[in-house]
Amino acid sequence: MPLGLLHVQQALKRLLATGAPPTPILRSQIIDAAAGCTVYFKAEHLQRTGSFKYRGAVNALQALESEAAAKGVVCHSSGNHGAAVAAAAAARGVPCCVVVPETTPAAKLVNMDRYNARIVKCAPTQQARTETAA
Repeated sequence: MPLGLLHVQQALKRLLATGAPPTPILRSQIIDAAAGCTVYFKAEHLQRTGSFKYRGAVNALQALESEAAAKGVVCHSSGNHGAAVAAAAAARGVPCCVVVPETTPAAKLVNMDRYNARIVKCAPTQQARTETAA
């Protein structure tokens, strides 16, 4: 299904309903001069959870029907995606389980845990992640 302006407007409405902040666009005259053109920086690191992935996770979770959302969500990730899904689930008030490889850095686990995700560790392979998440 092709996406159109209506889809973008609906996604924006879902984001605004959760209080997701707009992502700032920054500029630097020094970098503009060095590049010989106008350069814009989208400051995604300032989003909740520290990455752009929060917006996608919020949009997906807010689009779920209430009955489906109440069952909770599961994802597999080694970091930013897991934190984004956990934060979006917390914003929606639904349970979240994040399957992570056992090699996931502690800082990434802390970021997921702060949103009350249930963290399940597995072997660091795609197959183990998929099977554990199922």
